[in-house]
Amino acid sequence: MVSVNATPDAPIAELAAAWEEIRTEYYADHDTDLVLAAARALAADPGGERAWLWTLGLLMTADYVSLQTASDGTAAAVLDALRATDRALRAGPCGHAAHPYEEELEFQLDGLAGYLPMLDDAAAAAANPERDLWDPPEVWRCPRNVAGYARVAIDILAPGTTDGIPARLSTAEQEEVQDLASVLHGYPAPGVSVTWTLSHYGKALAGATGDAERAGLVVIVTALSWYAATCTLAYPGPLDDLTAGLASVPVPRGRPDCGHGAAGHPVLPTVPEDVLTAGMCLRSPHARQLLAEHGGRSGAGLPLENWLCPVFVAGLAREALLRVRVAREQQFGPRRADR
Repeated sequence: MVSVNATPDAPIAELAAAWEEIRTEYYADHDTDLVLAAARALAADPGGERAWLWTLGLLMTADYVSLQTASDGTAAAVLDALRATDRALRAGPCGHAAHPYEEELEFQLDGLAGYLPMLDDAAAAAANPERDLWDPPEVWRCPRNVAGYARVAIDILAPGTTDGIPARLSTAEQEEVQDLASVLHGYPAPGVSVTWTLSHYGKALAGATGDAERAGLVVIVTALSWYAATCTLAYPGPLDDLTAGLASVPVPRGRPDCGHGAAGHPVLPTVPEDVLTAGMCLRSPHARQLLAEHGGRSGAGLPLENWLCPVFVAGLAREALLRVRVAREQQFGPRRADR
């Protein structure tokens, strides 16, 4: 790892490179000294001239810090500094109609290490060949933008404890979507087991307790049922786990009229990533608003209650259950309980 002293006069390019290493390998074992030094620098002057730098550094390293044990003390120190910055700058002077923190975080983080030094160098920012993709440095350093990014980082470390930020899936949730999508596309990512994945989500659905968690898992398992209907497995266990999970979904009694009408229930998208993202959003308390803002084409704009409708969820589960049972019978014969 690059050795850098997080002091007020440290070269920004070196800090950015070190933070980027932590960001891209957040699951690895890093020395927390660099993160703690940035937290101390921010806590010492949460509304100061370099608050933007330390805040963005802590944002870049937030996924790594979120994995540290509570007894380590790193997350607590970082949260204290970020919350102090939000308090100091949230109502700061501003003449901007919008701010970068309100936009897609993943795109920004992917290029932030290269752009960070330019936030302190207007000439370099103006000469940047990709300048049209980035807001001007003065907008990034705007007090309200810095406070916004502080809240985004707070939400990564302590989900649901702040406000005024866009809904988003966490890095881990996004990676989970990609792993699932790799299975559906027939090319599992390295380390991803098809049989484990099918069994895991079937068992998770069977153990679901909350309505939103269950609805999200039904959407995900529905997508997996499409794969299960065409794949060849060595043994029936994964299909049986999917069957048990789908069979556990409560069925509304009688012939209930939910009041949503034929067009009031989401129609799942045809792109696997979109379906999986919708399911993951339902499971994620801090990302459910995404369904109304950026849901799949057929479900975009529908209220959350329509996604959670028991009639919709039960119908989706029933269709997936039939699909899995047919796949099971074709490959291994029917289960005794299904005869």
